Amino acid sequence: MNDLTTFFSPERTTSVPEIISKEKNKNYFQINFATEKFIDNYEYLNIYNHMLCENFLQRMIDVETINIISIAKKIQHVKCIHPYPVYHTTKSGWFTVVDDIASPNGKRKFRRCSEESLWNALVNWYIDKDKIISLRDIFPKWLQWKETPANYDNIKRIKAAWKAYYQEEPISKTIIAKPIAQITSLELREWAEALLKKHYPVDKKKFYRIFSIVNQCFEYATDEDIHILECNTWQRAKKKINKCLIVSNPVPADEEQVFTDTERKLIKDMVEKDLIRYTKHPTSAGLQILFLFETGLRIGECCGLKWTDIRHNRLYIRRQANNEMVKEWTKSNAGYRDIPLTTEANKILDKVKSYNEEHGLEAEWIFQSSNPDYGYRLSYNAADRKLRKLCARLDIITKSPHKCRKTCISTLLDCPDINNRTVQRFAGHKDISTTFTFYSFERRTKEEQALAIDKALQL
Repeated sequence: MNDLTTFFSPERTTSVPEIISKEKNKNYFQINFATEKFIDNYEYLNIYNHMLCENFLQRMIDVETINIISIAKKIQHVKCIHPYPVYHTTKSGWFTVVDDIASPNGKRKFRRCSEESLWNALVNWYIDKDKIISLRDIFPKWLQWKETPANYDNIKRIKAAWKAYYQEEPISKTIIAKPIAQITSLELREWAEALLKKHYPVDKKKFYRIFSIVNQCFEYATDEDIHILECNTWQRAKKKINKCLIVSNPVPADEEQVFTDTERKLIKDMVEKDLIRYTKHPTSAGLQILFLFETGLRIGECCGLKWTDIRHNRLYIRRQANNEMVKEWTKSNAGYRDIPLTTEANKILDKVKSYNEEHGLEAEWIFQSSNPDYGYRLSYNAADRKLRKLCARLDIITKSPHKCRKTCISTLLDCPDINNRTVQRFAGHKDISTTFTFYSFERRTKEEQALAIDKALQL
């Protein structure tokens, strides 16, 4: 006979308090409906209800105890992380300050009548308020933490992506407004797939541009000092995104990445003719293109060159520039380098110096213009516009100035007399794999390649 049968049996000899005590000790609180036939006595039913009520009250007490312990733990945690002293006066009560970037002086004052209420308020500020923080709230805080003088361009791109894919995107309206702690991986996956379908096709580069924001915001929220989230929910969602929505771009042909020797000669001849022909709107952009072929510089590095960067027939790269500003640093630490100036590079510099003197350009920059908006530097886009026009006139594949850099580095890699590490340092790459993966191309025409292959395979 089971315990409930014993309890409701008229033949029982155990007292009611003893039975209740016995059941409590065994933690037996499930109703066995098979014993309903015994609940026909009003007395026994009252006794059973009494037992259930006592259990309910005990559970309520346990929950309250857990809440008290939880609050105590939160207060202890806040006492550890709160960096400012707590003051007490008879007149003002208990008070302290917290960091608040929204306040004019960067601080917010907390004042309460008791110490307990003050710590409860600080718990709400440091911990419980995180429950309502949304992605829209996290983004500016993460961006402020990420921003440095060296990554101005990257921050600019991030702001543009936030505006396009989050702030002004109807699909993102719900996800950026919802408390970040309440966003599930399923919601993130469905939102991401909806965006991918709307903006299809999306390659890996565009995927990173769109979703690096949500990834890094979630990562920021999991920081041990922020501790809004226990883990990065986006990473779980990303694993389940339909990969068919992400396209793979075809590998570009080598002839689209570098210039052949013949094309370089044609461009050089045309640049020299243009310096004589176009006197109404002169520019040294053509000479800058030829200089890129000889030095393999990034266009920003070339725009930031000064005459004082040339010493003992070597060129010292120490900065980069665009139309908005001059950055006194390079793309990476490996970008700080000095390279030898070739015979042809020195000839180009002589022509640039003569051009500047002829047009009354007396600034410190090597490649100059008369435009004060650019600090009298040659426009960042001048070489790109000039090169596209040259390619069109020569009826060859249109390429950007960065392809001049690739042509230079690829040419050096082809030379058996130059060590690969020398080419890596010349290019300003931190890792030699970057040099081989993205800067090594076939510069010969297909006809020349065919002849070389035919010769190599002859017995």
